[in-house]
Amino acid sequence: MINFTQKQEIDEILDILGENLSITETQHNAAVQSYKAVGNWLTNEESELARYSPVISPQGSFIIGTTIQSINPDDDIDLDVVCELNGKRPDWTQKDIKELVGDQLRNHKKYESILDDEGRRCWTLKYRENGNPNERYHMDILPAVNTTGYSIILEKAYSNLKDQSYEDLVLSITDNERIPEYLTSTEPEEWLQSNPFGYAKWFMNIADNIKGQRTKMFSLNESVNPTPKYQSERLPLQRAVQLLKRHRDIMFQDYSEDDKKQKPISCIITTLAAKAYDGEDNIYDALLNIIYKMEDHIKDGYDDKLKKYVKWISNPTNEAENFADRWAIEGSKREQFFNDWLAKLKADFGGLGNNLNRMNLNESLIKSFGEAPVTKTFSDLGNRRRVLTESGGNYIDRKQGVVGAAVAGLTNVAKVSSHNFHGNEQS
Repeated sequence: MINFTQKQEIDEILDILGENLSITETQHNAAVQSYKAVGNWLTNEESELARYSPVISPQGSFIIGTTIQSINPDDDIDLDVVCELNGKRPDWTQKDIKELVGDQLRNHKKYESILDDEGRRCWTLKYRENGNPNERYHMDILPAVNTTGYSIILEKAYSNLKDQSYEDLVLSITDNERIPEYLTSTEPEEWLQSNPFGYAKWFMNIADNIKGQRTKMFSLNESVNPTPKYQSERLPLQRAVQLLKRHRDIMFQDYSEDDKKQKPISCIITTLAAKAYDGEDNIYDALLNIIYKMEDHIKDGYDDKLKKYVKWISNPTNEAENFADRWAIEGSKREQFFNDWLAKLKADFGGLGNNLNRMNLNESLIKSFGEAPVTKTFSDLGNRRRVLTESGGNYIDRKQGVVGAAVAGLTNVAKVSSHNFHGNEQS
């Protein structure tokens, strides 16, 4: 049975590991500058979109603080952004807006060179700037129209975000698989609806509620700003989601390219994690609770198109949307892969605190998260311990032999004396 001191050490290790899996401040700033530049180009006075004040704002993991590095330094980091138009010309269809955004990107020499083929809902720019490892990313740009009269992109709206209802934050988006409306409908209310900022509000309201208390550590209003500041600290739920996503990536890294496309998607992982989270104040407890309770939030729902009951993971800002809709596609491996991944999570983390020692823990974490970030994590932990010892703030548990700075409520601890490297301990 893991004791309080051991849990604290594991929690510290998981937090440092999450730090090492996060994108760096340099990567963050490069991404922000890139989508700001795209936004400036789309508002170019010669653009047909300019009169509707298009602004590029981040969505998804970037604004809820759960973005992670790719396993392979040559792979892309995902960056999802919304191109929000404040209105449109009355005769424009989804297709018109999608193509106008694409055409405007092609009119820029650089963007034309990195523009990928048209996606179902997005245009993708594939950045390879500087050639530095893990400073490569692809930017998925989702064309959208604001039809509610509320604009998330206005400066005055940031301070009011948490006061807005989910309905106020809904956007109408393009989707070229929704035929014939993609080609014919000029009424945004009839289009597919998306609520990326409402989802972020929902997630952060849960993450920021720790044992019934608000931390106010993470500013959602700041994170949806088109030029958000880098935030290095994370709440337990945010760290848990990062670790879950990395574990998934490691598990599926050797699958075929076709099978990799069917691994559990991030929005499902993030949604189930948030629904299972119970306000734990540490990453260790949050992670274990999520792993064992996330499947409780997979329901059975009736699919009108398929005319049958299917597995249903509802979008918390739109209960009618099923994030697991592709699980029911004939020949899909998605549901089986999710169950396989969940079983491996339980096997890998169910006994994480058993027979705790650094070597066993190190080996276990490497299998789950990869050698490079885990090795760096233990190196960083050692450096922290050294600094604490030199400052007189490091302690050892006489019974467990676990060192650290958190000793509240413990009686069997002693301060670790600093060393002068000449054979004599300093007082």
